[in-house]
Amino acid sequence: MSDPNDTAFNKMNAVDPVLGGMRRLGSLPGLDRRVILHAGPPHRSLDAIPVAVRNSLVTVALREAWADDEAGAIALLREGKIALEAAQDHAVFVPLAGAAGPSAQLLEVEDRTTGRRTYSPINEGMVLCTRLGILHPDLPAHLRWLDEVVAPWIDTRLAPPLPLFPILRAAIARQDDCHSRTLAGSELLVDELVRRGNGADPSVVDFLRASPAFALNVWMALCGLIAGAAEGVEGSTLVTHAGGNGVNFGFRLAGEPHRWHLAPAGRIRGDVDPRFVDAAPLPALGDSAIVDVTGLGGQLLSSAPPVREALAAHLPPDATRRPAQFLHGRLDGFGGPGATDAAKVRATGTGPVILLGMIDGTGRHGRVGGGCVVTTAADFATGN
Repeated sequence: MSDPNDTAFNKMNAVDPVLGGMRRLGSLPGLDRRVILHAGPPHRSLDAIPVAVRNSLVTVALREAWADDEAGAIALLREGKIALEAAQDHAVFVPLAGAAGPSAQLLEVEDRTTGRRTYSPINEGMVLCTRLGILHPDLPAHLRWLDEVVAPWIDTRLAPPLPLFPILRAAIARQDDCHSRTLAGSELLVDELVRRGNGADPSVVDFLRASPAFALNVWMALCGLIAGAAEGVEGSTLVTHAGGNGVNFGFRLAGEPHRWHLAPAGRIRGDVDPRFVDAAPLPALGDSAIVDVTGLGGQLLSSAPPVREALAAHLPPDATRRPAQFLHGRLDGFGGPGATDAAKVRATGTGPVILLGMIDGTGRHGRVGGGCVVTTAADFATGN
């Protein structure tokens, strides 16, 4: 009888991901309604949601024209007239304090082997972003521009679909860790999209070229597609979903495909920008943790010297050695170990290093620094 984790890993390793097009969130099963998707596991209540995340919920409500102002949006949320659900429960992955409603256009990553699909919003750029947890009067209009101008431009360049493993391998070769540093991947993806079409809209191309994190959302959906392939293998302890909501860190296992296991969200080790000494950085936040538990991000520090050097003061001494203690199998698609085994984390006490931006919990300053969460057995306990 084969080992459940070997069976689950073989399913992950068979994934052949392509960027296939754009898809409106409201066209996904069960999402054509007043619903907003957020990162990490479900929140217990509106009052438990950090202000920065609540700001993004308000922004999405305004973008959807469900309310005219912040007060109206908060009232709808408090009255339960807008549903709040974990994005990963719908195969969607959103970064940091980000949020998405039914009008949001999503990048669609498809497995050519099985036809399964995962999704992530277009990276919003570097200024007007729900992932930063800020309120800004121009942000709803920026989201509409992404959905109505940028998304169609991208969509027309994805016939035929774009194979992603060659670009991922090239990005890694250029010292991207594919989470904290996505410079090469973003450049390669944008170059390919531009090459595939004629009559490029200068405003779109300029925006994408000025968005060094454009690839991150693609890699999130890709990693979610790979990890999710293991779902339903009875007895498997490989991690298929992971993320933080600013209060709790949650994960799901292949052998328990519908159950979130929760732990307090881990503190981010990192430097706060001196301009924001009054900031209150949130603990682990965002669905991008899926990148790290799938073998990229904090597990690629040995091949990403710029990231390793930038975080040297905050990384554990075994940062480049620890992945061997909990990763199961080698993913052919990017040529490295690529599946976190929660049982190994609990047995060794050593878990993934997760690279994360630091978001001001008060919702005033947005991103105030960057760093890492060093996970342990407690973060991957299954009794919760």
